Amino acid sequence: MLKHILTLLAFIIVFNSNLIASELRVFFVDVEGGAATLIVTPAGESLLIDCGNPGKRDAERIHKVATEKAGIKAIDHLFITHWHLDHYGGAERLRSLMPIHNFWDRGIPETLPEDAKNFPILIQAYKAAGGDKSKTLKAGDEVPLKQLAGAPKLKLSVLSASGQVLKDKPGAPENPIAKQHQPRPEDNSDNAKSLGFLLQFGEWKFLDLGDLTWNIEYKLVHPTDKIGKIDVYQTTHHGLEISNNPVVINTVEPRVAIFNNGSKKGCHPQVTGALRRVQGLEAIFQVHRNINAGPGENTEPSNIANEGEECSAETVVLTVGKDAKSYTVQAGKNKPKDFKTR
Repeated sequence: MLKHILTLLAFIIVFNSNLIASELRVFFVDVEGGAATLIVTPAGESLLIDCGNPGKRDAERIHKVATEKAGIKAIDHLFITHWHLDHYGGAERLRSLMPIHNFWDRGIPETLPEDAKNFPILIQAYKAAGGDKSKTLKAGDEVPLKQLAGAPKLKLSVLSASGQVLKDKPGAPENPIAKQHQPRPEDNSDNAKSLGFLLQFGEWKFLDLGDLTWNIEYKLVHPTDKIGKIDVYQTTHHGLEISNNPVVINTVEPRVAIFNNGSKKGCHPQVTGALRRVQGLEAIFQVHRNINAGPGENTEPSNIANEGEECSAETVVLTVGKDAKSYTVQAGKNKPKDFKTR
């Protein structure tokens, strides 16, 4: 009898573990206006897009979310979108806290004139952490990911890299929305060279373009749309107005938008306004309330993870169901909200 009970308990544990593992989870970690998006795939593989600022704070916050909320012991893939310190500066400290198995970036430049003081120090720290063996990504690449048997297909595509974007598909129709583009002065910063990603789980789609800026964003939807309609949009460049080109937002028509912002950085009212005009948008979430904006320029309080400047680093958590047909988003300790895949 005892043997049968133990067998049943073991089955229940394995069954429940498989249920958890078969979901796709995305954690928007509070790195105070830096960037850190942790993805745990249905097969249990972990992907971290950017790792925050140098120093202890951001790396330790990522480690806490990874181990305590995501339940993982290592980062399988670390992606660095570009060479600004709020995106790669935390690599060395994070590597001292947990293993990082694979490093991916757009290629390591010899110099970075726009950050001549910090880059030589921080890039050596990145290389020491394991980035000296990093793999270079270019537009059009697909990152190899483990697939879970019986689960919808998982795919991570590189949309942009080093100022280049995906090529137009032969015969694809022109995008009429692109005619609304209003060009801005050329951006020569490393933002314009950001890696940009499209994550697909079955029919569910998530767009993360790093800190890509206005004119390069435009190339993703001109002359043809190279992205398609999406479900969730991580606002580009923390939600700053020098990115988040409306022709992109109105082309991809997100159902949900998420700002990984700080209390004084990102979530610009101009971007919030552009999102609110998107046809079919259902909700906007923020890691932080923008304390420099009015109540009407922030999203509703139940969709904000951290209300004050002094905060407990609450996380926005997105969970896609095992069939990829629905998902939930929870801002901090607020009640989760449910959405259907488009």
